[in-house]
Amino acid sequence: MKKVLMLWIVVAAVFGLSFAAGAFDLTEFGFQPAESYDFNGATVTIISWTSERIQTRYFGEYLPVIDRIAEAEAAFNVKIEFMQNRDIPAVNFNRLLAGDSVNDLWHVQNKIGYWELVSSDAVYDVYELLGEQYYSMLPPSYLATEEALKYRGKYWGIGSVEWRPTYGYQNDMMFVAYNKTLFEREGLPDLYELYLDGEWTWEKATEIAVKATQDIDGDGVIDVWGIVDARPWDMAVANGATMTGVDETGRVVFIADEPAYLEALEQCYQWWTELGVQMPSYGSGDLSNTFRSGRGAMYFSVPAYGLPDLMENMADEWGIVPFPKGPRADQHYWTVQALNTTVIPVNATNAEALAALRCFLWREEDVDVNDFLAAHVKSQQAADVLLTANREWDGKASRLFETFLEGYGQLTRDVQAGTKSAAAAMAEIKPVVQAKLDDLFSK
Repeated sequence: MKKVLMLWIVVAAVFGLSFAAGAFDLTEFGFQPAESYDFNGATVTIISWTSERIQTRYFGEYLPVIDRIAEAEAAFNVKIEFMQNRDIPAVNFNRLLAGDSVNDLWHVQNKIGYWELVSSDAVYDVYELLGEQYYSMLPPSYLATEEALKYRGKYWGIGSVEWRPTYGYQNDMMFVAYNKTLFEREGLPDLYELYLDGEWTWEKATEIAVKATQDIDGDGVIDVWGIVDARPWDMAVANGATMTGVDETGRVVFIADEPAYLEALEQCYQWWTELGVQMPSYGSGDLSNTFRSGRGAMYFSVPAYGLPDLMENMADEWGIVPFPKGPRADQHYWTVQALNTTVIPVNATNAEALAALRCFLWREEDVDVNDFLAAHVKSQQAADVLLTANREWDGKASRLFETFLEGYGQLTRDVQAGTKSAAAAMAEIKPVVQAKLDDLFSK
């Protein structure tokens, strides 16, 4: 245990992270002291699809915040309740229309309600209220989130309401996990070393996948897959591509028909169909079980929140690396599968008090880097990758406008199966997505 603790201390020192937590001061964020805000005993409702876990597993079990709700209720003269609801944004709109949302905090994602709510003028203009001082105090990866979610040139979110002790870190950051035990057994090059040497590329991933894919017993059925769950939208980011961009007029445009993006679709076709080194399944349970059981060499779709599951359920030693560099990339690009934030209803009685309350409840200092690393990784190498990702991530999300991509997923499957070319698939979906984007940003 002493060696493990020293490992985390060394890693934290390398990345300039501090373990010291001073007295919390709301005024550093531009607020008044907590006692200056008086809800007069009213109830604040925090609405999220994770509310039950926020209440029981975070505030109910995580020791640094075990008394936080009671502290907040006393300081703000407020009653805090949690509403578990997956019907977002419908429940939010209904509460707004009924006048029930005056003391609400709404947890949203880029793919769960955010764009619908901000484009319908249903949320408060918090940037006008809070200004630069507040946002300059957010953890860097949280500021990157708000930057990615800008609408009409403004921030509308005030930071996440997380149920895990990960505040300040991106819980949805994506990695490639690899089976180190299998790699050593088969004499394959360690991916972390390739990453450090700048040699972790699509070409190298292909070479390794071909060698790792095996029919061990000769029955014509693959027993070990080189690649599990490589998704073209994440591979596109790894090639320096994005699904959308902004043209010279400021219009958000669909650009997944450009060469760098098409190359990602074509690479996935090569792995899935041409070479047959990627497990041909879309079942998340089948994919994760294949990797955890040692029958997959590289798992291309592991979010940070999935790492504790590997720690608990995988017997083989494993590691993580970023996505391999595509042929057009001169660096490794990090991406997330979802962007989380919290918004305040436009009819809020006291938006500043609500923002201050959220700030009081979730604090960067509550999450010790040792606890974060110990809950997610088992090695210094994996800790290095995990912390580097959070330090370097610039806000890229592979499917930023996911709720407007109906039909896109099936087209990528058609490309992987070889029934449609990448160019034809993106040409087909482009006008559909563009029309939805034009509608979103014209409101």
